[in-house]
Amino acid sequence: MMQGNDKNLKVAVLGATGQLGAPVVQHLRDRGAVVVEISRRQGVDVWSGHGFEAALAGVTTVVDCLNVATLSRKRAVDFFATTARHVLTASEQAGVSRIVCVSIVNARLPEVHRWMGYYAGKAAQEQVYRAGPVPVAVVASTQWYELAETLLSQTRIGPFSFVPGLRSRPLAVDEAAAFVADRAVEHEDAETSVSDAVIAGPEIRDMAELARAVNERRGGHRRVVRVPVSFTALGQGGLLPRGDFTKASTRFEDWLSTTS
Repeated sequence: MMQGNDKNLKVAVLGATGQLGAPVVQHLRDRGAVVVEISRRQGVDVWSGHGFEAALAGVTTVVDCLNVATLSRKRAVDFFATTARHVLTASEQAGVSRIVCVSIVNARLPEVHRWMGYYAGKAAQEQVYRAGPVPVAVVASTQWYELAETLLSQTRIGPFSFVPGLRSRPLAVDEAAAFVADRAVEHEDAETSVSDAVIAGPEIRDMAELARAVNERRGGHRRVVRVPVSFTALGQGGLLPRGDFTKASTRFEDWLSTTS
C-alpha cells in the first residue's frame, strides 16, 4: 500500500481496456493511485506513437499491459519491439521514473518461445526494455485460467477445438492484475524500482484439460482434442516458474464455479 506522498503517484496503464489492463486500472485506483488510461479507445496509439507523448505528462510509472491477438511470430515481434521502443522514448522525454512490463514466465527462453510466436514477441519486448534508458521491472505471470477459453477458439475445425497440453501453474487474471498493481505502487527507491517479480498459480495443471472443463461449463458445444506437446519445453516444465515466486490462491475449480 502507498504511504506518505506516494498517494500522488500517477500511473499510466497501456492497454487499459484489455483483459489485464482493465483490472490493473481498478486495482491501482483502489490503492489510491491517479491512473491515466492509455488505449486506442482513448485516442492514443502506442504502436504508431499518435498522442502518446502528451499522455505521459506528469506520469511517474508506466505499466505496459499491451496485447496483440496473433499467433504470427513476425507480427508479435514487430508489435512488441516497436511499442517498447516508443514507450522508452516517450518515457525518457516525460521523465518517467520506471516502467513495469507485464510478461510471461520464461517467455525469454529460446527453448520456450521457439514454439510460440506470441512468446517470441514478449521475449523481444523484454530485450528492448532491458536495453533502454528507463529502469524497468518485468512482472512475469504464468498462463491465466481465462486462456483456456481463448484456446477453445484459437484453433478450430468444425466442431473440434485443438488445444495444446501446456503444462503450467495457471491463475486468475484478476490475481495477476492485483500483483501487477502492487508492483507499480511500490516505493520507488533504487532497489525496488528495478526489481523483477513472478506470480504463478497454486498448482500445476494441463491447459487442455482446463479448456475441456471450461467447454463443459459452457454447455459442451465443442469437442476438445488435446494436442500432445510433451516433446517440447511447453510440455516439459518450460512454462513453470524457476526460483522464487508469489503463489496465487484461487484454484481453477473455484474460479470456474464463479464464471458465467
